[in-house]
Formats: sequence, structure tokens, C-alpha cells
Amino acid sequence: METGQLLLKMPTTSSIWAAYNLNRYFVGVALLLGVVFLWTASNFITAGLETGDDAWNKPFLITYFNTASFTVYLLPTLWRRRKGARHHAVGQNHVRPDDTEHAASPSGGYLPIPFAPHEEHLSHPSHRKDSEHTERIDGVTLHDLPPLTVRETAKIAAWWSIVWFIANWAVNASLAWTSVASVTILSSTSGFFTLALGRICRVESLTSTKLIAVIASFLGVLLVTHSDSLPSTSPPSPSGPSSLSSASSHPIFGDALALTSAAFYAVYVILLKVRVVDEERADMQLMLGFAGLFNTIFLIPIFPLLHYTGLEPFSLPPTSSAWFICLTNFCITLSSDYLYVLAMLKTTPTLVTVGLSLTIPLAMLGEFFGLGLGSGGEGGMKGVTLWSVAGAGMVCVGFGMLGWQEYLKNKQGSEAVVVERDGEYGSDSDVDE
Repeated sequence: METGQLLLKMPTTSSIWAAYNLNRYFVGVALLLGVVFLWTASNFITAGLETGDDAWNKPFLITYFNTASFTVYLLPTLWRRRKGARHHAVGQNHVRPDDTEHAASPSGGYLPIPFAPHEEHLSHPSHRKDSEHTERIDGVTLHDLPPLTVRETAKIAAWWSIVWFIANWAVNASLAWTSVASVTILSSTSGFFTLALGRICRVESLTSTKLIAVIASFLGVLLVTHSDSLPSTSPPSPSGPSSLSSASSHPIFGDALALTSAAFYAVYVILLKVRVVDEERADMQLMLGFAGLFNTIFLIPIFPLLHYTGLEPFSLPPTSSAWFICLTNFCITLSSDYLYVLAMLKTTPTLVTVGLSLTIPLAMLGEFFGLGLGSGGEGGMKGVTLWSVAGAGMVCVGFGMLGWQEYLKNKQGSEAVVVERDGEYGSDSDVDE
């Protein structure tokens, strides 16, 4: 067989990166769907903290505990890094990093890339020592980026912890001032903030498909909340009116908090995408661990202020059942937020933001099978209306449109990120002071 026929059968650089990008994309979507399931389960489990005998409305303390739980990520991460450093020191005398042409792979090692004969003179980006480099090879734009050092990771975690805390505290606090319906609607505007900020920061392209998808998802949320706000034909609950339509004496303040939460959610996913770019660049468990540590230490002085001013008097969960609900929610938050960050880095900020609205149709399924809190544990179509079904369908359509567009983009294999790997982790000496 002639050499030319062999070359025709060899996979091209673009086809290899297309397969790699699609694999990352599918993993990211799977992680996002897992987060949707966990957050929906958390909503059902923790709803008891809002009403009933286990009522315990402490938005700042709940958010503080959720953030502090990230600190446990420091333990396995530090142990793994220490073990990896020892192995790297032992193997350094036996491995020559420049023996073969290679690129960073998802496992932190290297992915061989078959170069065509006319490209063999080009040095692969992973061999370069620039802080950042872009090169086009065989129709593929390779973005060569160095791994984040421990110090850089800590710096990113510092600002991320602040933005994350504000976003989560604002949405928790807004529930005390306005209705759940208003919070749901205003929180869903995060898709618009994410798309706009992503376009400004050049991590999102503004296309008609994305805009229509975000609008469809938002309109779907409007339809669902409209359905929840309709008068119920069933006898009123002894505990009072439905939480979805209950009003507050300060709805404007609550709405402002919900809108603030939506904006800060967009800020933290976009800035994280801008600073990290790819999950291969950073130890995400270490980053979350730093974020939890910073919030655990620096937010402690706020508790006396909230307690003595009467804004949020300090108290622990009142019953063992409330303690169990809190601990379950903390475990869900610990895992779901880590998976959410990975899903965002593997896909796009807008996709994961709109994807979180899938909690609405999933919650409707929970209501249908008797998990709803307002149904008295009865399954069936109680509480599910034509409006809510139409709204859930629009949410799914919006997510499907975004997902399909991102699938086609990754299938092209025209762009990829290469992370330099001299060792398993970056060295602090590489940080620019």
C-alpha cells in the first residue's frame, strides 16, 4: 500500500480535537443534569425549613455553612498534591518530557497528535514557555495556556468566594421579603446577564439561537410561575396560603435581592470562565477549598453585627429533624457546586445557567409522583396545569436549542485548549508578582 493511502487513513488533527471536545461536552452536560437532579432534590428536602415545626429561616447562617463546607476539599487535595510531588521527584530522573510530540489530555498527561509531514517542523505549543500562545495547526486553533499555580488559584478563589456568597445569600434572603414566584422569575433573568456579560468578556458569542433560547427559557419560567399563582380549586391548607403566592410587606426589597442574585450568578460563572478557561488548568477542589476557608474565617465578624442589630439573631436548628435537613442540604451543596463548576468549564456559562431552569420540569415530575409539599403527598395531576406543562416545555426547548448549537460547534474541532504540563502542578515560582 502506498504512503499516500496510509496518510489518508490517519486521523487529522481536527478530527482528534473534535472527538476530544465532544467527549468533554457530553461529560459537561451529564454533570449539569446531575446538578439539576441534586438541586431539585435539595428543594424538596429543605422546603421544611421554611414552614412548619422545623421552620428555621437564617439565610446568612445557611449560606455560611454551605460555603464553609467547601473547606473539606482541602484535605484530600493537599494529600493528593503531596503524594504527587513525591512521585514527580522520583520519576524526574527517568522521564524526558521532550521525547515525543504531545498535548495535554483530560487526565493531566499528554495526548499524542499525529502531525502531517508539512507540519513536523512546527513546535507543539505544550513545549513553549510563553505565558500564553495561540497557534493554528491543520485548521485547528490551539490556545496554549500554563497551569494555574497555588497562589493564582488562591487569588481566584478569594474573589470567587465573595461573589458566590453574595449570589447565594441574596436569593436566600429574598425569600423572606417577597414571594417564591417573584424570586423564581427574577432569578431566571440570570441567563440574560450571563449572555450579555459573556459577550462583553468574549467568552460567549451572541447568536440569534442563543438569544431565542434564553428568551424561551425565561418565558417558560413566567408560564410556570403564572400557573403557580393562579387560585387553587382545592381547599385551603391549614398552615395558610401557598408559599408560591404569599406576599411580603417589603416585596420591592425582596425583588431587588433576587435580581442582585441573578446578576452575581452571571458574574461568578463568567469571571471563572475568563480566569480558568479550562478545568485542566486548575485544581478545582483546591480552589473550592480555598473559597470555603476564606469565607469561614473572614465572615465570622459579621455574626455579632447581625445578632445584636436584630437583623438575624443567631440560633441553631431547633429540632433534630431540622438538623438532618441542614446536614443533607450541606452534603448536596458540597457535591453539586463542584460538579456545577466543572460542567460550566466543560461547556459554556450560558448553557449551564439556562440548564439550571430544568429544575422546573423535574420538580413537576416530583409533584406528579407525590413528592410535592403542597399536595399532601398525593400523586397525579394535582397542581400540574396546562400553563405549567407549556412553561416546562419551553424551558426544555430553550436548553435543547443551546445544547444543539454547542454540539455542532464542538463537532467542528476547530478550536482547542492546550495546557502545559512540566509536572503535575504548576510551580509558585512561575507567578508574576
